[in-house]
Amino acid sequence: MSLSVVNLSQAANKIEQPFALVTLGLIGDLSVSLYVCQGQVDWHKHADEDELFLVHQGLVKLETERGTVTIHPDECAVVPKGIAHRSGSALRSVVLLVRAHVLSERKNGHRRLHATSSDPPLEKGRLSRPADELPREFEPLTIARVEDVGLTVQRAKGFGSRTTTPRGGALLLALRGAALVETDAGGARLESGELTLLPGKAAYTLSAPEEAMVARLQREM
Repeated sequence: MSLSVVNLSQAANKIEQPFALVTLGLIGDLSVSLYVCQGQVDWHKHADEDELFLVHQGLVKLETERGTVTIHPDECAVVPKGIAHRSGSALRSVVLLVRAHVLSERKNGHRRLHATSSDPPLEKGRLSRPADELPREFEPLTIARVEDVGLTVQRAKGFGSRTTTPRGGALLLALRGAALVETDAGGARLESGELTLLPGKAAYTLSAPEEAMVARLQREM
């Protein structure tokens, strides 16, 4: 049985309404959703959940109480809980959104209503980068964190060691090149812009015949 593969561009083409979320799967208690950003949403905030925005196509302007960033393809930014923000784009842009799926407990003890002068400015992370900026093959580099889940990027060439996903599973996204994911239950080939979701406690091997770059989203152990 093969792993299910999602092509982000093809999935986005099926979305008719901007800002309508399509849930692709769960990583622990976080949902991974896809939406099309075109136009602008109103200012809002989430008192109990962080949000990670990862742009696949287009450009997204993310305005917050902690500053404004323009997110390009293969870049991301995390808006912390309690921070007012809005996103928008004049282009038809494709975005992955990672945030809490079920709020089983209140996570923001101070119930912050607005940003303060002590808050650091909003920053963005860049996933796609030259190979010489990354560690050796298959060694992940952390780009961002949302809740207890880390977003990492790794350079793949040849065969990586056998790895087991943590409880809650993992997401693998090919950013550049092609990568092969093999598990005991089946495998998948990921081309650039394609992702697969692995269940919790699943053993897998990642390989790439030519150099590829792969992002991974999973709970930090």
